[in-house]
Formats: sequence, C-alpha cells, structure tokens
Amino acid sequence: MELRKSVVFGLCAVAVFGIGYAVYWDYLRQTDPDFRRKLKKNRKKALKQKKAAVEESKSKTANFIRGAVEEVAKENFPTDVGVKEQFFMEQVAKGETFFAGGESGYLDAALCFYKALKVYPNPVELIMIYQKTIPEPVFNLVYDMMSIEKKQAEYFGNFPPKEMNVRIEEFGQSSDEQIRRALISTKDFAPGDVIFIEQAIASALDPSLENGEFCSHCLTELNGADFSDESDLFGAVYCSKSCQEKAMAEYETLLFTTRDDVSSSNEAKLKELVKSGRVKYPLMIARFLAKMVHEETQKVATGIEEEYSTWDHIERLRYLAVQPYDKESKEITLLKELFKTKVPGMEEFITEERYLMLKGKLMYNAYGIHTERNMETLKENLEETMRSNQPTVIGAGFYRVASYLAHSCSPNTEARFPDKNNVLSIVATKPIKAGDELKISYIRVGDRNYSNRRGELETKWRFKCTCTRCMEEAGEVGRSA
Repeated sequence: MELRKSVVFGLCAVAVFGIGYAVYWDYLRQTDPDFRRKLKKNRKKALKQKKAAVEESKSKTANFIRGAVEEVAKENFPTDVGVKEQFFMEQVAKGETFFAGGESGYLDAALCFYKALKVYPNPVELIMIYQKTIPEPVFNLVYDMMSIEKKQAEYFGNFPPKEMNVRIEEFGQSSDEQIRRALISTKDFAPGDVIFIEQAIASALDPSLENGEFCSHCLTELNGADFSDESDLFGAVYCSKSCQEKAMAEYETLLFTTRDDVSSSNEAKLKELVKSGRVKYPLMIARFLAKMVHEETQKVATGIEEEYSTWDHIERLRYLAVQPYDKESKEITLLKELFKTKVPGMEEFITEERYLMLKGKLMYNAYGIHTERNMETLKENLEETMRSNQPTVIGAGFYRVASYLAHSCSPNTEARFPDKNNVLSIVATKPIKAGDELKISYIRVGDRNYSNRRGELETKWRFKCTCTRCMEEAGEVGRSA
C-alpha cells in the first residue's frame, strides 16, 4: 500500500512539474523577446536541416539512378535462352529480398528489377507486372531508370541543334572498343565559311597567366581592365563586370570562398595544386562540377529544365584511359572534401571512375585557345594534351560539339577564336558538301613528315593516324583501310 502511494505521489509530482514547466515556457514565449528570437532561430535551423536532409537524399537517389543506367549500359547480358531465364529469376529474387528489408533496400531492388527487364522477351508486359506486384517507390525508381535510358537513346536525334549545321553519326567500335562518332555537315560550305560557333562548357587559362593579362573566365586580354572579388581566394581577375558575375555565380563562389582558416582550407589546397603544379585540368573539372551544381540550383529556382544536362552532353565523348596514380588520387580526395562541405551528397558522385573519365575526356577533346598577340610560347604540359595547330596557346576549352571532330593531317576545317576569347568557331578550309565528314588537325602539321606526325598522335592520343595524307606518304594506300 505504502509503495503504491509513493508511486502515485511521484507521478503526481512529475505531472505538476511538467505542467509548471509548460506554463513557464509559454510565459517566456509570450513575454521574453530574446527567448522568442532564440526559439524562432532554432525552428529555422531545424527546418533548414530537414530541407538539407531531403535534398541530400534526392541527390543520392539521382546519382544512384544515373550511375546504375551507366553501368547497366556497359554490362554484357546473356543471349542464350536458358541463361537469360536463370539471370532473370536471380535478379527478380534479389529485388524481392532487397525491398522486403525496407526503404534502405529500395535502390538496390530497383536496380535488380531494371536488369531483369533487359533480358525479358516482352518488357512492356513485365512493366505492367511490376506495377502490380512491387512497392510503388521501387516501381518509380525503375521507371526513372527507363526514362533516362530512353532519353539517352534519343539524344542524337535532338543534338546538335539544327542551326549548328551538323549532325552526329555513329559507326562501329574502333580498335580501342569505343564507338566512333563522326561530325557530318548538313550543308555545303566554301573555304572560309563559318560552320558553327560554340561556347565552352569549361575553360581555364594556363596557371602561369592567372592574375595577369587575361580574363580568368573568357580568356580575353584584359587591356587594363581589372575586375575581381575580395572573397575569391583564387584571386581571379576579369575583363568585365559581366564575366566576374558569371564566374562567381557558376563556379568561383563554390570553389574559392571559405570561412575556414585560409591556409589550411580545401579551397587554398586547390589553388595551390593548380598554380604550383601548373595544371589546368583539375581546375576545369572542378569548374565543370560546380557548373553542374549551379545548373541544378537554377532548375529548382526557375522551374525550367533543359532537355539535356551538361553531363548528358559529355558522357558520350571519347576519352583516354587515365590510371589512378598518386597525383590523381590526391586530386580526387581534395575535390571530394571540398564539395562535401558545400554540396552534401556530391562527394558520392565524385567517384574515382568518374573523375578519371572526366580527366580522360579533357585530355582527348580539349582545344588549345590561342592568341594572335606576340608573346613567349608557354612550355607545354605533356600530361594535359590539347588539340591545337597554333604555337601560342594561352589556355584550354572543352566543347560539346567540336569534341566530335575527328583528326586528319589534311583537314577540311580548323578552329579559330575570332573574338579573342574562349568562343570557338569551326571554319571550312576546303569546299565541303552536305554529307561530308568534318575533320580537324589535332596537331601542328606544317611540313612535318608522316612519321613525325604519327609519333605525336600516338604519344598524346594513342591512335595511329590513317588519314589519306599519312597513308599516301607512307605508301600504304591500298594495303590497309
């Protein structure tokens, strides 16, 4: 009896204390302005954290879906009927096991069901079965994977835009097992005609020229102009207020503004890597990734979504295989750490495979941006190959369409920069008919013999040139394709 009374009295005391605290808390809320401000601040902080968690989850899901579609596209699926049936059953069983474990298994479950679709004889029928039998969130993920695949399949029907006067045709796999894609003219052109003009996806000055006489954004000469931002740790200088604002909005703010101790920050480490190592490509990759983030932010802010993202445009380009040496590993680690603090979830997108592929795409496709100004020729960085037939190169640019131009030692086009910035013009150097493949020289040809030219191309781009000029000079015409 005494125990029961003690328990009752104890519970009553707790209840009275709880009511009293609630009354006191409500009193503070109504009468104490500092308390109200603190309460409001805490609510905002909680909402911000909740929103950030939702955005991070969405980002992780989107990255997983894109990565899954990329991996499945590379996978060799069975062709034998019996093996296909076994593979199908295995994937479905795995998918069911994953989603039975709850939401944490939904992504893996969707990937299994997506793979099963690849070997099923009637995909439409299977989709209808999925819709009735698997959890709705899992079905939606499978559907998103299919949508991305369909969008990718239709890509070359929509890109490049017709006003660029070219189309892309696919051929069989080349000797390095990459599909060869060619840029074909859709109109007739005379020598000197501009075929198309293109803005760079990403560009960068040679690091020795930063903070000097050229704009860090568009690479034009400053001619006395000096626009900069005090918060920019990189110390970039721009030719105009417009270039400064574009750069800060698209990539510079994300990459080079920090509240951390300047000397030990990731931003400072990236600056040191670029300037002391005289490397452009880690900076161009960082700018490219930052522009992807900017692109997604704009999409959310405006509600306007481009048909194809920047990533969609570059993922089909050829690339050189880059090995993950210590230097590359350090670059990857640095970018992952930098983006992690500013764009939660982005560090998971920056995998070793993606970074090396991006670097390989720059090494195969980037164009040297040259100037007509008389200046000392910069020492070439042999690890950062660029397409250029000019001696004075001040930086590099990465382009969506011009990247598809194949090499020839006797080309019918050339790259020019008539506005003395990073805007590229592809100009006809010979008469061109509609249906002709457009080609450009990746190197300075001049009076060099075929052996010398082939040597440079094999060293930098890892292919043996079989253009008509090389074949004729080598006496190989008629002996091989």
